[in-house]
Amino acid sequence: MSSLTVARRLRGLMLFLLVVTALLAPAAALSAPLPQPAEQGIGALLDLVQKRNASVNPQDFQGLLEFVAQAKGDGRDLIPARRIDGNGTVLHMSMKTSLSRLMRYCYNPAIPNYLLFPSVLRLAGWYPGSDIVDKDPKPWLHLGKLDRPVALWGTEYEVNAPDSFGGGYYRYDVSRLIILTKLDGKNVLISVSKQKDKSSVGKKAVILDENNWSYFYSGINGLNKGLIGWADTFMYDSASVQVFVEDGPNQTSFMLFKWLRAGWMGQNFVMKDHINDGATRYANAFKKIVESDRLPDADELAQRVRELSSMSEAEMERKIAAYAVAIENIAKNTPAMDKSEFLKVVEGGHYAKILSREERVSAILVEYLKSRLGKTPLVDFPSVPGARPKAG
Repeated sequence: MSSLTVARRLRGLMLFLLVVTALLAPAAALSAPLPQPAEQGIGALLDLVQKRNASVNPQDFQGLLEFVAQAKGDGRDLIPARRIDGNGTVLHMSMKTSLSRLMRYCYNPAIPNYLLFPSVLRLAGWYPGSDIVDKDPKPWLHLGKLDRPVALWGTEYEVNAPDSFGGGYYRYDVSRLIILTKLDGKNVLISVSKQKDKSSVGKKAVILDENNWSYFYSGINGLNKGLIGWADTFMYDSASVQVFVEDGPNQTSFMLFKWLRAGWMGQNFVMKDHINDGATRYANAFKKIVESDRLPDADELAQRVRELSSMSEAEMERKIAAYAVAIENIAKNTPAMDKSEFLKVVEGGHYAKILSREERVSAILVEYLKSRLGKTPLVDFPSVPGARPKAG
């Protein structure tokens, strides 16, 4: 790279930083810090997730559970303390489902998490050695006999769906801790995550149709953002604590506490509003899926995952070719796709050629789920069986 090119990029970076600083300055808004007992509980859990097989003392996070159980509103006006040298956000929501049913989908190693969280995840999976894979693949069975807390540790990998700010996607590993316990007789699930290392370099992506979970992944390093499209960005760290409280037979409330540090040249450019946006996308899609009467029974969905994941190469080629053509057609009406580097990837069905087997399976499974939920899939699924009534 010539010195002139470097100088131009540095000038562009400085200009961008000035713009970002102005645009992302916190607006005047009503906000409040989390109470200290809740902060202490969060700290204890984020410490515990990194100490596999350590003893679990519910008193260490009792204040957090009590805070969540009494919470009102959506929580986005709350400001948690900075952690991992990054900003954080809070989100609170209720869902019409039992905790057992929720866990049969979300904490089931036979069902990949991106099917429940397609608005924020492209890929996800458990590594061998994780308790939920090797020791306790049906953790929801503990809910009827929680005389003491049950704790499961493991490690997952994730690839995120593109964010609305920079349009980047990353692969990273997270340590995960799942705790099942009780609060005043109510079943409680705690899910804690902590990113292990810096992510892979960010690649360019485009949100094609958010409502239908359609995204374009270019495989090209950088961000889908004008002045910084060339930058090598990373997710430096992330952490989250989720608390689910079963309020009734078919009612579960949950509260998410999320922190993220990402950017380039070691600098963090993630603001609270960015995390808010991602958390809201995650929660809204998750709620619609898990509350849907069309959602297949968890056992049936797991069976379809196994069948579609092991389809023949010929059948996979047929489906992914149709998928690639559909993505190309959507791209023609998406202004953000009007770039030569993106057009080269999608024109003539070429998109199918850049997808790995795992990425192909992920795309097909999401389209299958869409077909069951009443959305219009990009791939045909003939003879789709009728949805079973949802269990409580």
